[in-house]
Amino acid sequence: MTESIKLYRSGFGHVSLLNVASDFVTHAHAEAHIVVWLEGATGEMTIDRETVRLGPRLAAGINPFAPHSHALAQDGRPGLFLAFYIDPLWLRRRRGLCGAAPIFIEPTIALEPWLAGAAETLFDTLRDSDGTDDLTAYETERFIDSVLDAADAARGGAMPAVRGTATLDYRVRKAIELMRANVAERISFDQIARAVGLSRPHFFALFREQMNVTPNVFWNTLRMEEAVRRLDSEESLISVACDLGFTSPGNFSRFFRDHVGVPPTVYRSAVRAA
Repeated sequence: MTESIKLYRSGFGHVSLLNVASDFVTHAHAEAHIVVWLEGATGEMTIDRETVRLGPRLAAGINPFAPHSHALAQDGRPGLFLAFYIDPLWLRRRRGLCGAAPIFIEPTIALEPWLAGAAETLFDTLRDSDGTDDLTAYETERFIDSVLDAADAARGGAMPAVRGTATLDYRVRKAIELMRANVAERISFDQIARAVGLSRPHFFALFREQMNVTPNVFWNTLRMEEAVRRLDSEESLISVACDLGFTSPGNFSRFFRDHVGVPPTVYRSAVRAA
């Protein structure tokens, strides 16, 4: 099984050059997410309950905190992907979107042949880049704009309302604050439900209704953000695993691989090389 990753970071966020054969469990990101297949196994993504099979003419566009998973080939063949993680504020300013507007109406983005070719060219550019070239940043952002243009073409003038953070139920907002404050500890959803004045079933139902993900997926998103932040340091993997509530480094490694596609040791090497 081949597993590798290279990261390129710039003002928009970062892009991962992924060669993976591991499945991704249902997870979410605070960033807007674009996934472009290049070669090898395509696998099958599930995005907000919709099945998507990537290919040379089809990419995936995933809104912040939208639940998604990716099942790759059963024979262990790896797939090569460009995975963009884009700061929503950067994107909304750049595209002139209001805070309540969805970034992607549909989870699929049709790619014209020239855009699919541009993805391959960008992959080669990023693969060979040392991360300090202003031209590489320009080309990457221009590619993101082109993909977003393709996604906008599917809007057809439709702009369904999406609940913004400011309009969330105060109990959900309080729960999120508690989860953020306790991200480096083992969490009890029973305690959080009681703290916000709800039964556990009512809390889960309200959170899912308002955030489009379960409390478990949301908390795992926060833990992944914290894990990624700590891997960009000299802190030991054992320390990171223990602080995030894992009973062993092996459990942490499996959790990380299920969400990112590679073990934390491989990801840390990519961060250091970026």
